[in-house]
Amino acid sequence: MPPVFSVVGRSNTGKTTFVRSLIKELKRSGYRVAVIKHDPDDHGEVDKRGSDTELFFREGSDAVALSSPTRLTVFRKAEKDTPPEEIIALCGAVDCVILEGYKGKRYPKIEVRMREEDRLQLEREQLLAVVYSRGAGFDLAAAPGTGGAVQEEGQKKELRLEEGEDPPCFWNDELAEILGLLQRTVLADRGKEGGDD
Repeated sequence: MPPVFSVVGRSNTGKTTFVRSLIKELKRSGYRVAVIKHDPDDHGEVDKRGSDTELFFREGSDAVALSSPTRLTVFRKAEKDTPPEEIIALCGAVDCVILEGYKGKRYPKIEVRMREEDRLQLEREQLLAVVYSRGAGFDLAAAPGTGGAVQEEGQKKELRLEEGEDPPCFWNDELAEILGLLQRTVLADRGKEGGDD
């Protein structure tokens, strides 16, 4: 199974926009990517112009799935919410899988926030990083995980955290830095497209 991580956050915090940017960055770096969109309320539309799934394909995702309690977009009916583990097998030869949603699943997570009040109650050991939307009026320098100051560009933000330490924080457009974090963690043992499987 390829490495899996989730991008999570409350509604309208920029998860889909961030995932689209991350797809482009991963593809630019040679990774094959799949995205599974969780739709627990059955509101999602599939491949309609402007829908999340259509946007993920447009950004270059090699596979996109939409999972809800009553359907799984792989042209089959579902009688229950399909676990991502069952969907991942349908994504084909990819180097990683991005789950959008699935807060309750035990996968490494990147939490997306507009402001500190958007914080989810997540288990610390599952949290890779926190991503804030630039321009939302939030002071990243004051965010937990920055040590009170935004790190200089190019300075690495390490994942090795002491117990109780806050995860690293990034702006949602710091894609190279976020990719670096992913490469040092969940992608560490995985080759890029055309590499070793």
